[in-house]
Amino acid sequence: MKNPEKNNIHDTFDGSIRFTAPVYQRYYVWKQEELQALLDDIENAADNESIQFIGATVVQDFGKKGGTSSPNEYLIIDGQQRLTTIYLLIAGLANCYLGSNREEDAMVLIETYLSYGTSKYKGVPKLLPTIQDRKQLFDLLEEHLPSIEWTYGDDIGDETSKKDGIKNQWKNIINHFQDTFFNDEGNLLESKIEQFQENLLNNIELIQITLEPKDDANTAFSKLNYEGVTLSLSDLVRNDVFSRLENRKESLESFYKQNWKPFEKSFPNKSFEQYIAIYSTIKFKGKFAKSRAFPELQKSWSKTAPEDIIIEMKSYSDIYCSLVNYVDVKGFHKDVNKCIRRFSFMPKTTVTWPYILELLHAFRQQSISKKNVVDCMAIVESFLVRRAIAGLEPTGLHAVFKSLWGKAGPDPKKLKEKIVTATIRCPNNEQLREDLKVESMYSRQITKYLLIQREIKYNEKHGYDNALNDFSIEHVLPKNLTGEWATLFTKEEHRLCLNTIGNLIPLTKGQNSKIKDDDWDKKKLSLKGSNWKLTQKLSSKSVWNRSTIDQLTDDFIDWACTEWPDITP
Repeated sequence: MKNPEKNNIHDTFDGSIRFTAPVYQRYYVWKQEELQALLDDIENAADNESIQFIGATVVQDFGKKGGTSSPNEYLIIDGQQRLTTIYLLIAGLANCYLGSNREEDAMVLIETYLSYGTSKYKGVPKLLPTIQDRKQLFDLLEEHLPSIEWTYGDDIGDETSKKDGIKNQWKNIINHFQDTFFNDEGNLLESKIEQFQENLLNNIELIQITLEPKDDANTAFSKLNYEGVTLSLSDLVRNDVFSRLENRKESLESFYKQNWKPFEKSFPNKSFEQYIAIYSTIKFKGKFAKSRAFPELQKSWSKTAPEDIIIEMKSYSDIYCSLVNYVDVKGFHKDVNKCIRRFSFMPKTTVTWPYILELLHAFRQQSISKKNVVDCMAIVESFLVRRAIAGLEPTGLHAVFKSLWGKAGPDPKKLKEKIVTATIRCPNNEQLREDLKVESMYSRQITKYLLIQREIKYNEKHGYDNALNDFSIEHVLPKNLTGEWATLFTKEEHRLCLNTIGNLIPLTKGQNSKIKDDDWDKKKLSLKGSNWKLTQKLSSKSVWNRSTIDQLTDDFIDWACTEWPDITP
C-alpha cells in the first residue's frame, strides 16, 4: 500500500486517470439527503475560507493497462458513491455553462475532469460506475454534454439494468443548480457558479489510500464496509462470491453476466436482500443473528467455488419468489401451489418464511407427503390470520419460526404445540368472534385478504371466475352520517357499525370514488355492476341497517371460523 495522500478534486480528476467501480460493488444509492450533505460541505469551504475535508477513498492502482497512452486505471475499493456524485456535480456545472453560451468554460470542465483526451482513448469518461449504472451515466453524458464525442468501447455495461439512482440524482443536481445559479429570468448568476466551482475543485479534500496491484482488493472492500452499515448482507455476499475469482482466467464481468446476473435478476424487485437473510437463517438453523450471518457464510464457503455457492443459494429461491409474487412452482402438486398462492396474497409476514421454505423444500425432495404440507401450511395460515384479525403485532415471531423446522418439522400435531408459546398467542374461536364483532377491520392489513378469500370460495362453489383485480374497500354505511343514513342509524350505532367486517365490501377504485355517500337505494344500483360476485349479491338487500350489518358480520364470522380453524390445544 502506498502512503495516503491528500488530494483536492482538481488533483483527483485531473490528468491521465480513470476510476472504475468493480463489478462486485453495489450500484449507486445516494439520494437527496447524501447530496445535500456534500453540498453543505462545499458551501462550508467558502464560509470557513479553509480547506474542507470530506472523507477518504481507497483505490487500487493498476497502472496503464493499455500501454503508455492509456489512462492510469484506479479500481475504486471504497468511496464510489462520493466520487460518482462529485463527477455528476462537475457534469452539472458544464451543463449550466452550455445552456448559458459559455461553451469554452464547459469544455474546460469536460476535457479536464470528465473525459480522457489523448489518442485512441479520447472521449473515454474518467469515471466508470458499476456495471448496472453505466448506461445511465453514458446516456446523460451524451444527452446533456454533447460537445464532445463520448467513447465507451466494451464498457457499456448491463443495458437491461433498471437501476435509476444516477439518473435521479442528476435530476436533483440540475434542480439545485437551476434554483441556485440562475435568476428568475433564467440568466446565469456568474459569481455564484464560479464560487461554487472554486470550492468544489480546490477547497475540499479527500484522503486517497492507494493499494498496489498485488494487494487483495476484495478483502479490503469487505473489511472497510462490514463493520459499519454501509453495505447490506446481499452486498457482502456478492463481494465474497466475486473475491473467489481472484486467481481465475474468467473475467469478473463475464462471471457477472453468465452466473450472478441471472441469479439476482430472478428475484422480484427489492426482494433479493430479504432472501439472503432468510436463506442464512435456514442454513444456520436460526442460530445466528443477521449481524453474524455474513462471517458465518464466509466460513461455511471457505472451500466452495463461486458457481457452487450460487447453486447452493438457489435451493429455495423459486419457492421464495413465488411467495413474493405468485407463479406456480414447477413440479409441485396443484394443491401445494394453491397453498403458496394463498400465502402470496396475504400481508407478507416474512419472519415465518424460513419454516415455510423448509417445508416446501422437503416436499420437493420427496421426503414428506402432500397432505402434511397442506395441513402444515393451513396451520401457519390460521395462526397468522387469527393474530392479524386481533391486531397482534408480529413481534417475537422470528424467535419462534427461525428454528421451528427443527422442533416441529412437517408434523401438524407438533407444529400446533410449538407455534403457540407462553408469550405468542393465537385467538381461539370465542376470541376471534369477539374481535370480528368489535374491532375496526377497516384499518387491519389482513382485511383485503379476508375479502379475497371469501370471494374465491364463493366463486368456486358457484362456478364463477374470480375477480382479483386491484380493489379498494368500500364502507356501505358511509363515514359521513348524512341524508337517509342519519334516519337509519344513531351516532352510536354509526360508530359501532362503520368499520365492522359486515359493512365492508370490495369495489374497484373507480366504482368506489363514484359511490361516495349515496343513500342505499342509489348505492345498490351501482353494486349490481361490480365484478365482485359477493358485492353484486348484496344489491338484493332491500335495506341497509343495523340488523343487516349484524347479520352479515355473523355470517362472515361463521365462515372465518371454518376457513381458518382454531389451532389452540
